[in-house]
Amino acid sequence: MSLVQPSLSSDGTKRTFSERQEFMTEDMPASMHFHVVAGGARLFKSLPDGRRQIIGFAHKGDVLPAYPCVRYHYSAEAMRTLQVVCVPAPYMSHLHETSPGACAASLSSARQLLVSLHARLLMLGRQTARERLATFLLGQGTRMGPGELWPVDPAISRADMADFLGLTTETVSRLLSAFHREQLICRERRAIHILDPDRLRAIVAHPE
Repeated sequence: MSLVQPSLSSDGTKRTFSERQEFMTEDMPASMHFHVVAGGARLFKSLPDGRRQIIGFAHKGDVLPAYPCVRYHYSAEAMRTLQVVCVPAPYMSHLHETSPGACAASLSSARQLLVSLHARLLMLGRQTARERLATFLLGQGTRMGPGELWPVDPAISRADMADFLGLTTETVSRLLSAFHREQLICRERRAIHILDPDRLRAIVAHPE
């Protein structure tokens, strides 16, 4: 979801949202873009009967939505205290029209979203529960780039993971405990830290 635009922080209005406060609503006019500067957000789609499905998570540096659009294609809410810079849509459109760098960043974000969609379809259609969780942990650990491992955002609950991965909360809890026993991960201050990314990758590449 990232759209790297350092100037956004100085060209918008800073706002803070509390835990579970919705700041983007699906199908509403996309009048504003939100550059996450602190905290994290939960992204989801809703059904007419009130049910919803988590489709992703946003972290520091991400821009929501990452590209100009007429209406929001999904909803977003704060997972905990969230700080964003609100950038008016006309300014973002102007930026894309006048800045080759902004246009390239938007195309890169669209490409990343497409790749993520393909990976998610594969995950839900073919991967086992163990593979799904390993894939998710690796994705979270390398979300800021492949050169450094980051802990899983502690605001992402087991229920959130289960919803996103198409599993039950009980299955996620059982697998996290198994990964902990196998010394693939450890828990520190509610955050999940990856200890052995190579073995997690092996789970994805060579399922048991």
